[in-house]
Amino acid sequence: KQSEARTAQKHLEAAKELAAQLAAGKVELQIKVGEGGKAFGSVSNKEIGAAVKEQMGLDVDKKKIQLKEALKSLGTHIVPVKLHPEVTAELKVVISEEK
Repeated sequence: KQSEARTAQKHLEAAKELAAQLAAGKVELQIKVGEGGKAFGSVSNKEIGAAVKEQMGLDVDKKKIQLKEALKSLGTHIVPVKLHPEVTAELKVVISEEK
C-alpha cells in the first residue's frame, strides 16, 4: 500500500509540474481565413496536442485536452487540460490567420 501511495504521489507531482509548464507557455496555431475574417475550418484537440508536442516539447494526450467544441475564431483561447483527477492546467492557445 505504501508503494501505491508513493506511485500515486509521483503521478500527482508530475501532473502538477506539467500543469505549471503548460500554464507558463502557449501554443500558436494558424487557420485559413476568408473575407470578412470568417475562419475556414477549426482547431481540434488533436491539433492542439500536436502543437504542444512540437512547440513546447511536452507530450499531452489529446483526450486530456478538454475542448467543448473545436476552436473556430481567431485570438487567444484558454483551454483546460485535465492531467490528473486533481490537476487541470490552463493552456493558452493563440490562433492567428494563416498567411
